[in-house]
Amino acid sequence: MRSSDRNILLGKLGKPHGVKGFLYIHYYGDNAKNLSDYQGLFLDDGTSVKVEKLLLQKDRVIIKFYETNSRNDVDKLRDKELFILEGSLPVLDNDRAYYFELEGLNVKNLDNVDLGNIKEILETNANDVLVIEPTKSSVDEKERLVPYIKDSVVKEINKADKTILIDWSEDY
Repeated sequence: MRSSDRNILLGKLGKPHGVKGFLYIHYYGDNAKNLSDYQGLFLDDGTSVKVEKLLLQKDRVIIKFYETNSRNDVDKLRDKELFILEGSLPVLDNDRAYYFELEGLNVKNLDNVDLGNIKEILETNANDVLVIEPTKSSVDEKERLVPYIKDSVVKEINKADKTILIDWSEDY
């Protein structure tokens, strides 16, 4: 069940870019273009902001809010975190999930062996990695690192049952 009031961290604001109210943002999502579509964005101090313009340059994301029009305006925003309420995020199909929704889900392999619960997701350059911690009901006490590769490793995400099915041997 989705919470309507849990803060979801989207990114951290960086240094100003130019003199017209733009600044860099380290966006934690997988598609920075989504920032333009989000409603209800706010900063860690509670200030509400709305994206006016978004620039994608190579691997850098540059953002301008309607509320900022000068370098002085955005210099005050440096190192602030950008959030959205969970209830404001678009609802995904049952077989897709935001990373924060995966944390705590039970992981079973194709042989129906309980491997534990997802502790966190590590973002890497190659592919992201599920960190699976053992539980009382898991097959052993091993912490596992499993690549998050949809279809080849991660076979099914079932948010309703709070489970993930993976193609991964308990011996790995």
